[in-house]
Amino acid sequence: MGRLVFFVRNFVIFYCLLLGSKGFGQILDDSTVLVYGPSTLNVITEDHLKRNRQDLVFIDTTLNNLENFSIYDQSGHKFQDLGNLGTAMFPVFYDLPNVIGAKSGYSAFDPLTILSTDVKYYNTKSPFMQLNVFLGSHDRSYADLSFSQNVNQNWNVGFDFFRSTADKQIGTEKANDRNAINSVLQFYTHYEHPTIPYKLLFNFISFSNQVDETGGIFFNIADSLVEEEDRFLYQNNSIWLQNARTDDKRSSFHLYQEYDLLKNFEVYHQLDQQRKTNNFSDFRDSKNNGGSFYDYYDQFLIDKDSLYMKSVFRSFSNEIGLKGEISSVFYRFYVRNRVVDQHALYYEPMTRKIENYLGGVVDFRLKELFEVEGKVELIQTGEYFLSGVLRSELVNIEYRSMYYQQSSLSQRFVGNPYEWSNSFDNTFANELNASIKWNWWKFQLIPKISLTSYSNYVYFDFDKLPSIAPDPNLVTKLGGNLNLFLPTNKSRKSGFHFENEFIYTTVSGNQKEVFLIPKVFMNIKGYWEGSWFKNTIPVQIGLDLHHRSAYNANAYDPVIQQFYLQDEKQVFYGNSYPINVFWNMRIEKIFIFLKCTHVNQPTDGGYMVTPGYPGQQRSFLDFGFKWLFFD
Repeated sequence: MGRLVFFVRNFVIFYCLLLGSKGFGQILDDSTVLVYGPSTLNVITEDHLKRNRQDLVFIDTTLNNLENFSIYDQSGHKFQDLGNLGTAMFPVFYDLPNVIGAKSGYSAFDPLTILSTDVKYYNTKSPFMQLNVFLGSHDRSYADLSFSQNVNQNWNVGFDFFRSTADKQIGTEKANDRNAINSVLQFYTHYEHPTIPYKLLFNFISFSNQVDETGGIFFNIADSLVEEEDRFLYQNNSIWLQNARTDDKRSSFHLYQEYDLLKNFEVYHQLDQQRKTNNFSDFRDSKNNGGSFYDYYDQFLIDKDSLYMKSVFRSFSNEIGLKGEISSVFYRFYVRNRVVDQHALYYEPMTRKIENYLGGVVDFRLKELFEVEGKVELIQTGEYFLSGVLRSELVNIEYRSMYYQQSSLSQRFVGNPYEWSNSFDNTFANELNASIKWNWWKFQLIPKISLTSYSNYVYFDFDKLPSIAPDPNLVTKLGGNLNLFLPTNKSRKSGFHFENEFIYTTVSGNQKEVFLIPKVFMNIKGYWEGSWFKNTIPVQIGLDLHHRSAYNANAYDPVIQQFYLQDEKQVFYGNSYPINVFWNMRIEKIFIFLKCTHVNQPTDGGYMVTPGYPGQQRSFLDFGFKWLFFD
């Protein structure tokens, strides 16, 4: 990793020197003013290319949500994590999987990764670089460097390097006592032949996440006798684990290419190769001043002084399809062959499997009024995905139905603390989402409803073992968004913005207790947006608040990287629901934010995001910036 950082640093320095020379011709107008900027840079996505979308996409130059630097914040707090950057995450509302075929089951760090199909490509016309930096209190930070340049009019290359570090928030023993180190490297290129109707996208992604697991806060007396202020000592809290470590490493190659055979008749090919390695290790330390090594783990089947688990999951797929447009109807039909296998240290979770897919998409668009899309995907073994979507300015409706395989982890596992072998049936799920957008004066009201049913839902029970809920269970979410804008200067479009989200959730069914979801979920945000210094510096100043009702949230087991049922500790926000104050501003091509996190946290209290893991400690100053270079 040190060599990689050295390479990236020197590459940037080298390019900066070149940019100052005459070797790079720059587009100037008659007054020698540089004309490169956000309007000259187009973003190319595979989704647009694959769906024959012609509308241009540009980079975001607004101040909206600039202060939301973490994946947890960007999701609208819809994940449960371990209270720190780079730690394990679980969706609060139990999202449906994006794969109906074979999968490993190690998904706790999936939100930190980027899918190969979501990589952004550019048509820059000039060298383009973006630098995102975050420096937070309690030793949290990240840096994200992106660089892209057109080799010629039809060929663009670029890379992105991201690295975040976070020190332990609980049980800190020394300076730079790391909790998580996350690194992501992307290399990508886009090519369009100047005379032949041929286009190509390629990317390579390397992902590494290293976590020193704490096991949560340790108490050496009965939990019911612990004073409230003793739960939130953070760095001074004792922790269960001293030497436990999780490593999640992934790499992927992705190729997409298409060729226009005839008018409105195109052929495309997509190739994907992925490798995912998960490791967990822990070794007994006689000097451990926190929890007991033997008390934390339920049993030892192999070695009483150490634990070590390893899993390697690999997949290779080829997809060939036809697509085109007939009048206002877009179509795409494809076949895909996917080969997967998985190996582990003590057992073989999955022998080589071959999956053959057949799928199609039909999309009807009536100008800008509405769009209707249908999609279906089938595997020869009977699994399927079916969806239908209606999009319009007033009404949005989406229906999804899935019949998907269970993960290999839930079916079979052999390790030091656990062993199981199951033959669970596939899960059957249906989801219906609907919303209506209503605008009146300065109000915007978007009521929403979501109904999701599961049959044969697999979860991890109180004993950290996989189990199945065979009966249909229904998760119902009611709520929506209420937004308000109160102008203070109409000519400058400045004023107060209020953005509110409310979700009320109920679960029904014979096994409803396996879905641990807060009944009330709220996000409230209010800010003033305008400009200073003769309308030259846009600014946002405001605060946001997040609240969940008390509930028995899932606990986390780092050994198998799974969230599991527990009924001993409620996760509650009480009077310590986090209130954050932020200030965003833009000076030319530099976007800056200052943020005070959880300003209302009392000196002797806080809140838990996962049992044993307190939420982010109060931070009086988090600082970050985004800097765009177009020449």
